[in-house]
Amino acid sequence: MKTEDLAYSETAESSDFFAKAVGLLQRWMAPLIFLPNVMPLKFLFNTEIFPWAFLYGSRRNLAVNKRFLVWVAYLFLGLMLWAPPVKSYLVPLRAMMALLNACLLYWWTFRCEDQELQRIDKAFRWVFGLTLGVGLLQNFYLFPAFLTGPVKLFIDRFEPVPLGAGRGVTSLFAEPSYASIDMHYFFAYYLMINRISHQSRRGLVLIAGLILFDIFVIRSITGTIMVSIYLMSFLRRKTLLQGLGIGIVLVTATFYIAREMNTLPRSVEVAYDFVVNQEYKDPLPILLEQSGFRFISIWSAYRYGILNPLGSGVGGWPDASVEAMDALGVPASALSFFFELSGGDYYGVRPTSFVAGLMLESGIVGVILFLWAFGKYFTDRRLYSDAHGRSIAVLFWFNLLMLGTIGDPIPFIIFGLCYKRLCPPELKEPSVEDLSAV
Repeated sequence: MKTEDLAYSETAESSDFFAKAVGLLQRWMAPLIFLPNVMPLKFLFNTEIFPWAFLYGSRRNLAVNKRFLVWVAYLFLGLMLWAPPVKSYLVPLRAMMALLNACLLYWWTFRCEDQELQRIDKAFRWVFGLTLGVGLLQNFYLFPAFLTGPVKLFIDRFEPVPLGAGRGVTSLFAEPSYASIDMHYFFAYYLMINRISHQSRRGLVLIAGLILFDIFVIRSITGTIMVSIYLMSFLRRKTLLQGLGIGIVLVTATFYIAREMNTLPRSVEVAYDFVVNQEYKDPLPILLEQSGFRFISIWSAYRYGILNPLGSGVGGWPDASVEAMDALGVPASALSFFFELSGGDYYGVRPTSFVAGLMLESGIVGVILFLWAFGKYFTDRRLYSDAHGRSIAVLFWFNLLMLGTIGDPIPFIIFGLCYKRLCPPELKEPSVEDLSAV
């Protein structure tokens, strides 16, 4: 055998071994992209979201468009030029990673072949069933005691029982609000891949189960908001009266059942006070009280991004968020979140929606560049013509703009998988050149 042939054979074997190793790693990692709060070596990382999605999506054949690269370049520019100096380089690094971890895997869906899509769907079904099961075990105080210690090594603030004081379970997430956001995407995607109609008997039963799970298991206000957005997403003129009737029955039944409970679910208690105590007449105090820092962080970030078009720079959110909240004139004493943790003093908090976070760190310019990169896909009419696609898209827009977790990849992953299914054949097998030309 010639030396050249031998060298080629060794290179091919090495390449084949590397490809098999990468494939094995991806198969192992597939379920973890749906479990962002699972942290390996949690004691080494002071964060709640691990970049499984970023690691899974970082591959040689990942195709992104040029507009996305322009947006990323702008973020790096802000990080280097106008972001304030920080004590640790980890602050801007984590801030940048949160943004990329959330949306990078979206581009992977364009290159996802049918075999890998089937593997992802299989992993998704397994994770969805596991999170439901763990949540129910926690709710009924049946979670095995011998598993509590090992799980706490990987999931921050995990408890084998409901958190108490009206708060529910976390399942395999860091807190009930995280669980409530991602579980609604899981539910919507499950109905989609199984083509279960919202108006079918099976669909109505599953939706009723989702509502009960929200109210009596997760018990998060975020979950109540999410399920309301989800239900409104598939209402039309023909089904408006039907939906209103079902809503009245559900609300009545919920209040009746909750009245028999020793401790009201937090979401029910807030809704009860909002209506019975007529707090809807002046909603700002209850919004500040019940949302912790979420409402004020989003409100102040949007205002800051408009007044500071370039933002504070990636990683500049700690100082910028304090400045933004102070500019609103809302005293810290009005926010139970700050009062309970620090006696009423502000400290930096990152906004809880993706776009609000962008407004704070990259300003309105960064948001425009982001929408320039993704807008074509977010507004594709083919998505909204399908009932399941419309539901996922409405949830996505709500989390993107109003209420979510800035580094959470689940909304982008589910939206991307939904887009791939509903918008063929143009993007089924795109080349790098095709995407770069968008």
